[in-house]
Amino acid sequence: MKRIILTAGVCSVIAVVLKTVSFFDFSNRELIYTGLSIGLFILGSIFLKATSPKISRKRFFRLQFFQNDDFKLLLHMTFLVISGGFLINLLTITVLDLFGTTIPNSSFAMFDSDNIWLSVVTVAVIPAIFEELFFRGAVLSSLSSERTIMAILVSSVFFAAVHGSIYYFVSNFFAGVIFTLMVYITGSLFSSMIAHFLNNILSYVLFVYSSRLTTVGFDAIVVWGLAFIFLIALYNTVSATAKKYKEKLKLDRPLVNEGELIWEKRKEKK
Repeated sequence: MKRIILTAGVCSVIAVVLKTVSFFDFSNRELIYTGLSIGLFILGSIFLKATSPKISRKRFFRLQFFQNDDFKLLLHMTFLVISGGFLINLLTITVLDLFGTTIPNSSFAMFDSDNIWLSVVTVAVIPAIFEELFFRGAVLSSLSSERTIMAILVSSVFFAAVHGSIYYFVSNFFAGVIFTLMVYITGSLFSSMIAHFLNNILSYVLFVYSSRLTTVGFDAIVVWGLAFIFLIALYNTVSATAKKYKEKLKLDRPLVNEGELIWEKRKEKK
């Protein structure tokens, strides 16, 4: 419980500071906001690592590479988080619209810039690196003594809270859960970094071109296409994960007798 309180306290400070800064409008706001977020995530990661001195940095931040066999699973889960997040946002907008509530612009609006490379760095590269190092690295390792479900919930809730908007909380929470599961399944932080980068890039593209898609009537096709991708990605993710764990259980299971050993060798020859 102490670890949960400690980790939640660090996450809360970061969320409050970033939310407070987002209320103000000043020159170079996106650059200052980005620099501040990097500093906070680094300091938060250092503090949480200092409270776990017995764990090596590589293990604490899960900096080992994922296996080649996990690459397909990485792609499936990336498509899952991208399509799922978009559909959740669409559902949220539709429901709130029924009650006469208009959702403000996405947080991407703050990073809208004429410099496309600056936008890519602030929207996709930096969040993919530093948010993952903090939430899927430091926070998860800090909560390693807690139940897995509790660690997933705590890290995902504060991941959504740091992004500030209550309107996009559900989709950000969903993304946090998928990124966390990805790290647990592959054992590598690099998998969630790649997925996070691709998710932010495609989400930003949809944000930039959303008005044009609506004008030409192409938005309906995009929605149905993403719904189809979501179902396929969900099926493939579940199937690939089940297969991975079956193989792991098979490798970990001791052979009962010599007859079973012979049978296993015959299967391998086939």
